[in-house]
Amino acid sequence: MKFYNREKELHYLKTYCQLEPNSILFVYGPKSSGKSTVMRRVIKELENSNIIFFYYNLREYATPTKEEFLSIFFEKGKKYVRNNLIIDIKVCKFGVEEGWNADDIKLNDVFRKIKENINEVIKEGKKPVLIIDELQKLKNIYFNGGKSLLNELFNLFVSLTKMEHLCHVICLTSDTLFIDEIYRNSTLKNASEYYLIDWLREETIRNILKEEGFNEGEINYCLNYLSLPYEISQLINNKKLGLSVEQTIKQWINIEADGLRFLIASMPDDLDESKTYEILGKFKDNIKVNDYEIIKRDLIKEFKFLVENEILFYDVINGIIKPTSIIEWHAIREILK
Repeated sequence: MKFYNREKELHYLKTYCQLEPNSILFVYGPKSSGKSTVMRRVIKELENSNIIFFYYNLREYATPTKEEFLSIFFEKGKKYVRNNLIIDIKVCKFGVEEGWNADDIKLNDVFRKIKENINEVIKEGKKPVLIIDELQKLKNIYFNGGKSLLNELFNLFVSLTKMEHLCHVICLTSDTLFIDEIYRNSTLKNASEYYLIDWLREETIRNILKEEGFNEGEINYCLNYLSLPYEISQLINNKKLGLSVEQTIKQWINIEADGLRFLIASMPDDLDESKTYEILGKFKDNIKVNDYEIIKRDLIKEFKFLVENEILFYDVINGIIKPTSIIEWHAIREILK
């Protein structure tokens, strides 16, 4: 898919990677807002710099077990090694010696190897940057003694960044309930920063569509509905296939509305359908609301259900709740009629 203008985001992340490490950076945003695409672009544009990127995209894997985590993060080699599974950008995996037996590995052994690789990069006069996409997929992995991998990783990340200033750690996620957990985690207090990659800006959408040959009427119509990069790509393709802008967008709204009706109809028995509609009703006339309007004791289960199923996006940092896209907003309004 074509990379669309994200100059502001690129500048921030490229600059961040070149500063002294001092905190963990959590990059968050609605699903399909372009977080991974922007991050990969950052890596691509800095591939000839003195930065070595350790990049792990966990969205490519089913939720890993302990053994799978080790195979994803480590490769046999005397030091950090090129990740040849990712061919479009130069990224590395942590290296381990040939005789490393994953069956008997303790968590401290894992962390020691990570730190050895990072120190190897530094000894060579280069800067290490560790990026983990969809970090929350490691939540249910436990090592010896029942230690939570994710909780212990946070301690390691604080050490690598805020305490020793050795390595940047950047974590990407679209799971905003996970971000809420992170934000309230005392271990990470004063050791984390947050950066939102949100919907495309209206002017960006206008410029892209104009460049792609859409007329002014089509562009003005689209601006009421589009917000995500993949929507633009699909709209362009559909136009080439002979579908009008109106046909495509109305079809999207119908699909999302039908999916939302089915989701509500098949909710678990412990959730209240009327409370779910009460939450959705907050968006009848507003595309976003303040979090205190929805996050209440009697609505919390239904709210989490809508966030987990990617109907709503919870921006805990800015205290805002909104649909995951403008198309989703129109779908919500459709089922409220």
